[in-house]
Amino acid sequence: MSTAPRTRRLLALVTAAAVALTASGCAASAKPDASASGARGGTLRIALAAAPTSLDPANMEQSTSPFAQPAYDALIGVTADGTLVPSLATEWGFTDDENKVFEITVRDDVTFSDGEKLDADALIANFEHLDDGRSNVATLVNGGTYEKVDDDTIRITWDTPHPLAPQALTQRWVAGMVVSPKAIAEDPEGLATQTVGAGPYTLDAAQTVAGSRYVYEARDDYWNPDGQLWDEVVITVIENPEQRLNALKTGEIDYAVGDLSTADSAASADLQVLYAPTIVYGLSLLDRDGTLGSPLGDVRVRQAINYALDRTSIAQALLGDYGFATEQTMVPSEPGYVKALEDRYPFDQDKARALLAEAGYPDGFTLPVIASTSATAATLAQVYVEQLAAVGITVELDSRPGPDYFEAMTGGTFPAAGIGYGSQPLPMEYDGLFGPDAIFNPLGSTSPTIEENMAAALVAPEDEAATLYEAITTELVEDAWFAPAVFAPVFYYAADTIAPTSATEARPQVPIAELAPAE
Repeated sequence: MSTAPRTRRLLALVTAAAVALTASGCAASAKPDASASGARGGTLRIALAAAPTSLDPANMEQSTSPFAQPAYDALIGVTADGTLVPSLATEWGFTDDENKVFEITVRDDVTFSDGEKLDADALIANFEHLDDGRSNVATLVNGGTYEKVDDDTIRITWDTPHPLAPQALTQRWVAGMVVSPKAIAEDPEGLATQTVGAGPYTLDAAQTVAGSRYVYEARDDYWNPDGQLWDEVVITVIENPEQRLNALKTGEIDYAVGDLSTADSAASADLQVLYAPTIVYGLSLLDRDGTLGSPLGDVRVRQAINYALDRTSIAQALLGDYGFATEQTMVPSEPGYVKALEDRYPFDQDKARALLAEAGYPDGFTLPVIASTSATAATLAQVYVEQLAAVGITVELDSRPGPDYFEAMTGGTFPAAGIGYGSQPLPMEYDGLFGPDAIFNPLGSTSPTIEENMAAALVAPEDEAATLYEAITTELVEDAWFAPAVFAPVFYYAADTIAPTSATEARPQVPIAELAPAE
C-alpha cells in the first residue's frame, strides 16, 4: 500500500499488533480466549430493555446494537482502554494528509454464516449497503467512493474529511459490522429479521420471537473459535428494570442492562455493577439565535440558566458515586475537554437573577421545555423546574415518551429540551448534537468560530486537532449553548456466572462477545 509517512506508522503498529496476537496463540482479534480454563459456557442469558426495529446493521439504531453483536463481528476492535486492535481488518489508515482517503485490509480466512467469503468485494458491498441504510451512525463513514485495491483491500475516498473512520468501524458502532454480500444482494429486506454475519453466532429464527426473545447459536465454521465463549446466547426483552434485576437475583439470567433506580439494590445483591459516567444530562438551549423569539436568543439568559443549576448537589443527591457534575458535553478523557472550564458556572442564584435583569427580564419569563419520561431524564426535569423557578424562570414542562419526545425535540418548535446524550468524540458530537445539520440542533444554530475550528480540526494531525477541539468546547460553554448538569452512566449488571469484567469511558458497554463464563 502506498501511504503517507504518518499512515505508514499507523499501519506498522496495527500489523505489529496482529503479529503479536498471532504469535501468542490466538487470531488477530479483540476477543479474549474462551476463558482462563479454556472451557466454553452453555447458554449466556441476557435481558435488555428494548427490542430493535431491525437486525440489519445498516438499518439499526446504535442503542440496540447488542442484538447484532453476537452475529456480526466488527472490522476493528477497541479494548477497554480505547486502543484500536485488529478484528476482521488487519490493517487500516489514511493515505492522505486531509483524512479523506482511507485504506482497509481484511483477513483472508473469514467466511460468513452462509459460506460467502470476506474479501474486498464483500467490503465494498457493505459500504454501499450502509449508504442506502437508515442507521443513525452511518454518517460516520458513508458517502464515499469505494475502490478495490487488491483481493483484500479497498480504498475509500470522501469529499470531506472523516478523521474518526477507524473509531466508527469498531464494535462500539454498527457501521463496522459486516454482512454477507450474498444476503445484501439477494434478500436485503430479510436482514431485518435474520442474521448473515461473520460473527461467532447466528440467529436461530425458529426459536426467536421478534420483539421478545432472540436466540443465537454458535457457528461451527467461525474464523476465531477461541472467541466463541458460549454454545448459545439468548437475549430477552424485559422493559421493567425491577423485573430485570429480580431475574438476575433468581438466576433466570446472567447479564442485564440496569438503571439508576436499581443500581444500589444490584450492588447489595453482590452482582457486578458495571458503569462508566458517559451520558450527559441537562438542558439544550435550542433557541440560541432567537429564531422562535424566546429570551434564549440573549447569551446572558443562557448563562443565567447555567448559574441557576446547582450541579454539585444534583450529582450528589441523584448519582452519588455513579456520576459527577459537568458544564461540558464530553467526558474528561476525550480530546477537546477543557479542564479550565470546570466550575465555569458555579451555583449562584444572585448572579443568575442579575444577568436576567440585565437582559431585560427582572421578573423572569416562561420557558417551554420538551422532556423525556425515561426515569433519569424525568427526575432531572423536575429538578430543572424547581431550580429555575428559584430565579424567576417558569418552566412549562412537556414530558413525552421516547419516540414522541424525539419527534417533538427535533421538530423545531421548542426553545429548550431536556437531553440525555452519550459523550462522543467531538466531531461526532458536531454531527449529531450541535453542528448546523445535527438532528439535536433542529433550529440550525451556527457559529463562525465553531465552523472554522471544526473545518481545520478535521484535516489536522491529532495533536493539533485536540487544540482546535478545545477552542470549540470553550465557545460552546462560554456562549452557553447548553446547560449541562451531570454525567451519568448506563448500567449493566452481571451475575457470578460471568467472569469479572468492567466498563470504561472509552468503552462503556462491554461487547457481548467478550462476556466470558466464570471459572
